Amino acid sequence: MKDNSIINGIIIKVITGEALTSTESTMYSAYMADEGNRRFVEEFKNDAYLLQKLKEIHAIDVAGGKAIIEEELKRNYGKQVDIKRPRKLFRDVATSAAAVLFILTAAYFFWWYSKRDKAIEVKEEVKTIAQKAIGPAQRIASLTLADGSRILLDSAKAGQLAQQGGAVVMNENGALKYQTRSAAREILFNTLTTAYAQTYSMELADGSKAWLNAGASIRYPVEFSGNERKVEITGEVYFEVAHDATKPFIVHVSGKKGSMDVQVLGTHFNINAYDDEPVMKTTLLEGSVKVTKDAASVLLKPGEQTSVSPSSQPSHPIPVQTEAVVAWKNGVFSFDNADIDVVMRQLIKWYDIEVVYDGDKPSDKISGEMQRNLTLPQVAENLEFMTGLHFRVEGRKLIVPAASPNDSRKNDK
Repeated sequence: MKDNSIINGIIIKVITGEALTSTESTMYSAYMADEGNRRFVEEFKNDAYLLQKLKEIHAIDVAGGKAIIEEELKRNYGKQVDIKRPRKLFRDVATSAAAVLFILTAAYFFWWYSKRDKAIEVKEEVKTIAQKAIGPAQRIASLTLADGSRILLDSAKAGQLAQQGGAVVMNENGALKYQTRSAAREILFNTLTTAYAQTYSMELADGSKAWLNAGASIRYPVEFSGNERKVEITGEVYFEVAHDATKPFIVHVSGKKGSMDVQVLGTHFNINAYDDEPVMKTTLLEGSVKVTKDAASVLLKPGEQTSVSPSSQPSHPIPVQTEAVVAWKNGVFSFDNADIDVVMRQLIKWYDIEVVYDGDKPSDKISGEMQRNLTLPQVAENLEFMTGLHFRVEGRKLIVPAASPNDSRKNDK
């Protein structure tokens, strides 16, 4: 610990009302320019504070603390003082400026030690914050109204947002909802959009519900009229459609992979139609749907999936594990012998990051599940456990290492 005897002596002079020399005044002003020092000195003008510090000194339990204080007291007080004898100590110093000197030395120790602990704590906190800087997708979305104006949505913005024709737009518990109050004079369309690292859900005017994955959108009428209920989507959206035999529910999908229509009466299904995916996939959980492209169509039964590519008609339905398909909606990443590209595309959307391949792209297959509420560093750790490869996070980049030819920890599930 550095020698603080000079400034300690100046502080004692100030507290006891003794005049300072010009040099001491300059040193004192410089010392008091620091907010922490200023608070430190002000406390010594409080008798209760001095008494409390005396009690604390007798109970010092910090390794080396007593020796440090005793050495400082010897330096500043002019004689050896044993802080293990509180009664004599209190009688000798509590009624004079020496009390201030004694407490000052001890209190400085407490202050110095707490600052050291605080510095360690801050470093750990900074490290933790850095690790958590890239978090998972949040419940945020952008709502575009019929007149082109936009509203940023989040779970904290509750209540009525707007009036659209005969419908009132509400945000309740982080979900968008439309309530019809009167007959519409014209058909108005709204669009709900999620960027990467965003997700949201909504309830349409007919009671049908939609969950948007990151990087998705849905365009819909604020009220359904006529003999059908039609919406348009991009990206990935999960639907739970309210049954209405008189008005089929139609989802129109268009993008770089072409376009298709999914027609239902009442059912639960998932559509994955991202432009960066090789095909558009429709997966049925409950009910029945008809997937149509051009003049070709297929019917799906629960547990089946069909895919559409730019050059193909809807494929023959195949059985799939629907729990894995809609795991995203339930807050889970689910991989079953997946190529690393497939996994990385999901992470890019969910965390809004860049993926960099450090060398040749690994051929490892990835199987397993992990929660979607993890931070990116935690995801990297999980991927390392699944593959044996060391993934790194650098800023907003996830670095994917090349597979080692001698790596025996391959995922063979």
